[in-house]
Amino acid sequence: MQESHTIGSELKRIAQKVVEKLHTVGIFLSFIIAFALWLYVSLNNQYTAYITVPLEILINEDRAIENIIRPNIEAEVRSTGWDLFNLIYLNNSKKCIVDLRDLPSTMHTYELTYSKLIQSISSMEKAEIKKTNPESITIHIANISRKTVPIIPDISLILRQGFTLVGEIELNPNLAEIKGFGGILDSINSVSTIYREIKDVHSNISQNIPVKDTLPKIIKINPSKTNFKANVQLKSGLMMEQVPIRITNGKMPDGHQITPLYVKIYVEGGVDELANFDITTIIATLTQNEINNDSTGLIVPTIQLPKNLKLVSIDPPYVYHYIRKSGKL
Repeated sequence: MQESHTIGSELKRIAQKVVEKLHTVGIFLSFIIAFALWLYVSLNNQYTAYITVPLEILINEDRAIENIIRPNIEAEVRSTGWDLFNLIYLNNSKKCIVDLRDLPSTMHTYELTYSKLIQSISSMEKAEIKKTNPESITIHIANISRKTVPIIPDISLILRQGFTLVGEIELNPNLAEIKGFGGILDSINSVSTIYREIKDVHSNISQNIPVKDTLPKIIKINPSKTNFKANVQLKSGLMMEQVPIRITNGKMPDGHQITPLYVKIYVEGGVDELANFDITTIIATLTQNEINNDSTGLIVPTIQLPKNLKLVSIDPPYVYHYIRKSGKL
């Protein structure tokens, strides 16, 4: 009898727990349903928001825009919450496209009014455009000019310890043709790649990289990308003893002497570069003019090395120069 009472009490406790859990789930479901209904009703209401719209101006190849034009316009629009959510977060096709390719060649100023701006905005048909910022845009148009400028690499190579960059980073192509208004082109002497940092470089590297375009509405750059190459090798060093000092552009002036006649140099570079390096071609040089114009008695010799090798030290760092007169120093 006591056993039946125990089983009944256990079943009662289980039933209470089930009811409590159902009650908790019911409250949670009620909250979700209430939130969904609130969200549905709210997003069906009308709201006003500011939308950033990319501005694209189409113009003939032989003409250019003189003044700087903002790449975007701000549009104040009114629509339902659903439509605004779609415009802000999902719609990537919205644009303001202004086609000026049919303008007469004699027209050098074009006024893009508010009405023309809103007529040029696409993929926003369900929204009411209240106003734009700016409300109008004045476009100055001129015949195009062309110029060829070098492309400068803006690339940072972080080398693994024990490796070195041999030579400079090479670009192919290394020249770009820029087209635009002549007054702006006159101030541009080069263009650069975008900035790129590459870490732990320990072998030769070659990658395509875009050319930076800071004035896309004003200047056209061709090509839009280039290829860079870097020669990376294991770093090595070489000590060269008894490097002779030679006089260039003349001979040693009468009565002048230098000492020592040899120097010791230490160079660094890639292991392949040093392996193919002919050390017998290296000399230290002084010019006749350096000797004649010296007033200190100390002259630093010039070491001519291949461009891919780096001079680390000269020992001694200078030579002594003196003049012997009447058998005396």
